[in-house]
Amino acid sequence: MPFTYHKPTRSTCDVCEELIITDKFPPMIDTYNGKASSSNGYPFHDWYNFVLGYTPTFPEYMLSREGITSNSRKTVLDPFVGSGTTQLVCKLNEIVSYGIDANDFMIFATSQKLNWSLDASLISSIANIIKQTYEKEAKLINWNDHSQIKLLANDNRPPALDKRYISDKPLVKINLLKKVVSKLNLQSAYNDIFMFALSSILVPISNIKYGPGFGIGKHKDDVDVLDAFCKKVDLIIKDLSNISHEQKNTPSYTILGDSRHLSNYVEQNSIDFIITSPPYPGDHEYTKHSKLELIFNNYATDVPSFRTIKKRMIRGSTTNVYKDDNDKDVVFHINSIKAITERIDERLKQDGATSGFEKLYTKLIWEYFGGMSYTLSECLKVLKPGGKIALLVSDSHAFKMVHIKTAELLAEIGENVGFIKPEIILWQMKNSTSHNYKLRENILILQKEA
Repeated sequence: MPFTYHKPTRSTCDVCEELIITDKFPPMIDTYNGKASSSNGYPFHDWYNFVLGYTPTFPEYMLSREGITSNSRKTVLDPFVGSGTTQLVCKLNEIVSYGIDANDFMIFATSQKLNWSLDASLISSIANIIKQTYEKEAKLINWNDHSQIKLLANDNRPPALDKRYISDKPLVKINLLKKVVSKLNLQSAYNDIFMFALSSILVPISNIKYGPGFGIGKHKDDVDVLDAFCKKVDLIIKDLSNISHEQKNTPSYTILGDSRHLSNYVEQNSIDFIITSPPYPGDHEYTKHSKLELIFNNYATDVPSFRTIKKRMIRGSTTNVYKDDNDKDVVFHINSIKAITERIDERLKQDGATSGFEKLYTKLIWEYFGGMSYTLSECLKVLKPGGKIALLVSDSHAFKMVHIKTAELLAEIGENVGFIKPEIILWQMKNSTSHNYKLRENILILQKEA
């Protein structure tokens, strides 16, 4: 179901009021040169933009702060790689990296953004063939015949793709491009880059909007899909034409997996530094934010296949909490988490909250921090002695306006699993769509004993 906005029952936060008074230092983003959250305009990064992503400025800052360069022979890991921001920064700086993610499409997208062995001139030649073939086949369709367009759309619309998500004409056009690409029988690497280019324009040509929740925006009856595709391919060609031999050959590995079992994919005591931005308890369901892409690439086409992906994820939303979840068991003794859940329960009772999702609020909080406890334990295993982890996490007001200091709670969990020297840096202040307060986004740094 699409995201539905519900006006919050509360709009004030005593914790925020206190923090406004006691804050001693300005956020780093005010003093460090970079955009707050967007990857637009950054080479390679803007091949595909993820609405819940973060700016390359964060990993750039951490690498600089820790003195990690191409000459330091260090290896970096991102256990929540998303669309590859940390790994791209590493590759651009000739630093070996690993990335893990639970979402099939995110692994596909990141792999494409990191595949710099492709021949830009060959991509250009293939793109011209695709364009010419598409234009030839498009002339056989009467685009003013609504019944023909509707029939073509329905014949190729997957059951999971709600008609409100993407209109008939844009769907017919992108499916025609997809058909043209598949008929060329390209080598897999080149087929993948064109399928990725198509995937990256899905949201812009659709009716989907993010705020940051998943929702339905203005209906787009028609879009110039070919133009959007060609512009994306041109962007890919331009960036691939401007890399050095050293950057091109810097290893980067992306792996589909569950970060709570990190040591199954990465050798223990092998990583020097972890730079990541994990989910935080903000009730964002991450498969919704890549729903079109997952369906278009056949990674998820029904409820069971979406559930398979969601079960690999840290529980960050009430829509991916399950009866048999028990990650809470490892943090159930932590009183600071208990205090949060008790306050949420109190407000639920005050409001007479009875919806199914509201009843899951406290379970979600326990499962989120339990899942993060497992992940931090695994990070400790794969880090070398003396290695560090930097997590970019935001505070949250998602549950009855109860303020969750995510970084502070994760620092306590980190120390419980064996990390030392916790440090919290205020990175930036983020606007909220539901209240007048700016939420703190912090960098939490933890170290493994040497």
